[in-house]
Amino acid sequence: MSGDYGVRCIVAMSLYPPARRGSSQKVFDRKLLSALHLCIGVVTLKQTQRILAQGHFDGFCLIYALFNGYKALKNPEVKASDFAINNSKAWKRVIGSTPSLHNFVLGEGSDFGQLKGSTDAKLKQRFVDTCMEALTDGVRYTPSVSTVELADLATIDFSKSVVIICVTEKAKSEHGKMGDHWVCVVGRDDDERKYFVACSFTHQRYGFTERQDKRTKRFYNTTIAFKGLNRTTIYPDNINLINIIPE
Repeated sequence: MSGDYGVRCIVAMSLYPPARRGSSQKVFDRKLLSALHLCIGVVTLKQTQRILAQGHFDGFCLIYALFNGYKALKNPEVKASDFAINNSKAWKRVIGSTPSLHNFVLGEGSDFGQLKGSTDAKLKQRFVDTCMEALTDGVRYTPSVSTVELADLATIDFSKSVVIICVTEKAKSEHGKMGDHWVCVVGRDDDERKYFVACSFTHQRYGFTERQDKRTKRFYNTTIAFKGLNRTTIYPDNINLINIIPE
């Protein structure tokens, strides 16, 4: 029994305490059974996903990392569905700027060809920069994209910035393996020594796990320990610091 399930059942039972003398035991039993069915129904909804969704086949994780970063900077508390509607034109501009759309659709992701490590990193950095320009075109924000070192993550002011990183197959979040995958780091907890991460695929693999960083008001759905990001779990040449400056 999961902790969440147990809590819900305790709450449900507390709503219908044992029948008092003279009351109808059948009425009590019926109400308690309905409450427990509600608990079981909630847990059933949180089980492993069985219906295919966007992301199961495609490789758009870099694009979603960029949009999650932009949302965290601009509208962290807006519903994802509303943000998508309000920024549909920006999505079209970014997709129109993608040099290898077929690779994204086929699930290859940001594979721009067989290039040397340094060249590949430069191309990806330029692509991130181009996407942010396309994303913010026509709005009163100027994007700033710069590459930073792995060690810089420990001192970055996340109240003003986000970081787009690409983790390797060896990387693990609080939930488990992440795969070769782009994510957005939206915050940091120095006391718990972990990073707050917005991952576009966590809900597909591990269920709904969104929480809010009280300091920045941003939402994240997984965390990575400080020690979990190193040169074997992250591509060190693909760490992009992003912020947007109001004009």
